Amino acid sequence: MSGKIKNAFTEGGTLTGAVSGLADSLLNSAIGGLSPLNNFGRYMTGSRAIVKVNDKIFGFAFGVTYNISTEYEENRTIDNPVAYELMPTRLTVSGTLSMFHVPGRGPTKELVQANVLSYLMHKYITIEISDQTTGQTIFKTNKAVVTNKSQTLQSGEISTIQLTWKALGWADEMIPFEPQKANGEKDALGIPDSGLPF
Repeated sequence: MSGKIKNAFTEGGTLTGAVSGLADSLLNSAIGGLSPLNNFGRYMTGSRAIVKVNDKIFGFAFGVTYNISTEYEENRTIDNPVAYELMPTRLTVSGTLSMFHVPGRGPTKELVQANVLSYLMHKYITIEISDQTTGQTIFKTNKAVVTNKSQTLQSGEISTIQLTWKALGWADEMIPFEPQKANGEKDALGIPDSGLPF
């Protein structure tokens, strides 16, 4: 009888082993994949993301979103009510960056957003999102510009800023670098140089 009770916990017959086995099961489950205790969780979370702007950690950013859109046009033919095919025409990249307002360190001061004096000659900015656990690049663009700034100021609350941006080309987990043309210039469409004269 005592042997059955002993083996009810684990094969080793110890309560410590049972607890350890339970902990391993939780870490390997869907819930464990989100746990900060699991250094190699299967699911990406915001707490694992590092946001860099112009190759510097943007410490007061608390959220970033990006959208990669592929536009298609219908290829229509005569006497056919259904389009023959859908043709890809354009790739667009845009997103938002949410941040806290730190007095003296606004987006203009950090050379992220152009002001009334510099917007004609303002340089592109870089935006990078990486996984601090694996070091893998989730998203990166070297040619982004801020197109809009929205700020909230309310009594008793932390002031927040939301920057809207657009970009040319990107790198991600599939392509860990931003494709370049043969002459070293960045390809606006994110397509490797094909040798064609355009």
